[in-house]
Amino acid sequence: MPKVLANPIEDDSPLSLIDAETSPHLKVGLALSGGGAKGAAHVGVLRYLEANNIAIDYIAGTSIGAYVGGLYALGYSADDIEHIMLNLDWTSGFNDTVPRRALNHHDKQDTDRFNLPFEFGSIDGVILLPQGVLRGQTMANLYILSAGVVPNQNSFDDLAIPFKAIATDIATGEIVILDSGNLLTAMQASASVPGILQPVEINGQYLVDGGMVSNMPADTVRKMGADIVIAIDIGSDLAPKEELQDSFAILGQLSTMMTRANAVSQIDRLQPQDILIRPDISQLGTTDFNSMPLGFKEGELAAKAHKDQLFKLKSTAQHFSQYQAGRLAYKQALFTFQQQAIDVVSVINNTSTKTEKIVNTLAVKAGDSINARSLVDAIDRVYSLNTFERVNAEVVSTADEGKELLVTTKEKSWGPNFFDIGFSWEEDFSDISDLKLDLLYSMHNVADTGGQLRFELSSGRKKQLATEYRLPLDPLGHYYWKSRYQYSKEEQLYFWDNQGSLKTLIKSHKISTSLGINVTNDMIIELGISAETGDVIGPSILDLEIDYETYSSFAIMSYDTLDSYSFPSEGTRVYFKGGYNKDKLNQYTLPIIGDVFGDDSLFNYEFSLKHALSFEQHTFINKVEVSGTNSDNVSLIHTHKLGGFLNLSGLHKDALVGSQLVYGSLVYQYRIDWQGFGGMRMPIYLGSSVEAGNVWQYKSERCLDDLIYAASIFVGVESEFGPAVLGFGMNDLHHKTFYLTIGKTF
Repeated sequence: MPKVLANPIEDDSPLSLIDAETSPHLKVGLALSGGGAKGAAHVGVLRYLEANNIAIDYIAGTSIGAYVGGLYALGYSADDIEHIMLNLDWTSGFNDTVPRRALNHHDKQDTDRFNLPFEFGSIDGVILLPQGVLRGQTMANLYILSAGVVPNQNSFDDLAIPFKAIATDIATGEIVILDSGNLLTAMQASASVPGILQPVEINGQYLVDGGMVSNMPADTVRKMGADIVIAIDIGSDLAPKEELQDSFAILGQLSTMMTRANAVSQIDRLQPQDILIRPDISQLGTTDFNSMPLGFKEGELAAKAHKDQLFKLKSTAQHFSQYQAGRLAYKQALFTFQQQAIDVVSVINNTSTKTEKIVNTLAVKAGDSINARSLVDAIDRVYSLNTFERVNAEVVSTADEGKELLVTTKEKSWGPNFFDIGFSWEEDFSDISDLKLDLLYSMHNVADTGGQLRFELSSGRKKQLATEYRLPLDPLGHYYWKSRYQYSKEEQLYFWDNQGSLKTLIKSHKISTSLGINVTNDMIIELGISAETGDVIGPSILDLEIDYETYSSFAIMSYDTLDSYSFPSEGTRVYFKGGYNKDKLNQYTLPIIGDVFGDDSLFNYEFSLKHALSFEQHTFINKVEVSGTNSDNVSLIHTHKLGGFLNLSGLHKDALVGSQLVYGSLVYQYRIDWQGFGGMRMPIYLGSSVEAGNVWQYKSERCLDDLIYAASIFVGVESEFGPAVLGFGMNDLHHKTFYLTIGKTF
């Protein structure tokens, strides 16, 4: 059952000692409207009220008005709120995707391959979608970072200033006035734009932006007891016909129509003694958080324009001093409470993830003291398990249990079975083009084992059909067992002087099983065995058809902390795979190369290193790859490839094929931060590379004197479809190639 903490201020606080005889007879209420980043104007008005000894007795707010009003009701001053708003990364609230670096190792690889942002799943054959583009997880973090750990309240009337937040019940379309419980959750519910942010569930109701029903809550603050209402209107006016030129403008107009109509209705019902303040914020957009300083200024100017009315509300020096002392005492009591150690940590787990794993990942225990930043970090660690729709944390307090951190997890509502899609296109403006589509269907907690059953389908030059079962072997998921079957069909082109000459088709069936350990969140080690059978079918001119079998015992070590695979700014990826293989092939003689022996035992290995280091907007990325076998024979099934963008630029994709490979590169990229929707940063990269590498057929042929040297220049961006790059490469063999890639990792 929910537990709440009443007012942390003791009854003998300065706020409670204000004498009715020294208090103004008329009670002043503040109605703060919604309008996104334009809400900075609310802060400017509050600063003017404070500077002129005007005390506020009640506050009601909608959306950003609930945010500013809630902070003010907690005792924060206008200067405090301005500092908080200017130091928040508001753009982070528009992205609920777990950062790549925070994902576990397996999820990192899936994110790179299945790169499209669409989220949908199924249950009992029904396709399910999320309730919003954003889940509100990172937005909730912004509220915690704004106010810190705020205890649940029996009533928001017990705050430094009585407060109410306005929300809309999306199921009924009716107004919901939030006046108790978790203040930060109430503030967020009031600002959850339907369709963009998922509804916030409070007391069984799905709540969204209060602007749909009451964007200017003057009536609410009057019912709280206000004799005079100061209403601050930051709502947008309807756009003229000339500005309605695209679908986004039309959708924006529809939103404005809903909020403006009810705001105008509230304004029409203002009483003669009420004061309506409309700051000139025509130059600010709803998501223009970079322009908030202008909003602070315009709010203060707008309030000053009403000084004759506002000065009538001035408090006596004694009353205002007591009022401010009471607000400060409440804020200090809140800070003291926030600094106290946690007495109990409780988890309400509504998912199939083991509670023990959640507790271990949270890494907060009784006796710990947590601030806003450490609480957000703890929440992010749990959310990064990538199995939850939301992870909520609140602090409750009772006489019996003391200060309790209560963490609640919610299963993804569009599961438990999920679809993931990957897309990539690689074009070098010749006959070489590769369009690839990957599809993953994953079933979670199969038969209540915690296991995951995956079905994968890939198209393109390498077609693949696979199924895989992963089973955790302990509650924390440190150990796992994995079995996989895959059928693949790959076209392999062979080039002569960068011109396509021959083509082979390789068909294979492969099964493998392995035991693994998640050494850390970023590192795995696997030991396993595999068996593969297939055919290598060549052009009719060679009459090539080789049946083969290969059996392997292998070990894999992989470590990955890159924040982005293709455009990393920091991190390291190290991969090593070594396998002892027993090959069985029907003997064949190739022109020029000679005999391909029927049976061979060999050690096959792959090693790669990628490291990124940044200085401000400059990044250097070095990459090294070494692969091969210890056999003196040619291999047609243990091959390695070079060629393509940043893979020995200037050559076509996979133009070099051989049993032995060496490659190294140094890439420089410069990041330009372009501001997109909501002030979201959209980095654009300008880069260049120097590269060297080659492949050989025989181990005895490997020689650094044979290295091919290459260079490239490129411009790229991380798009919704993965990395998109336009580049030009050349090498010392006089090959020059343009590249266009979308969604391909490199």
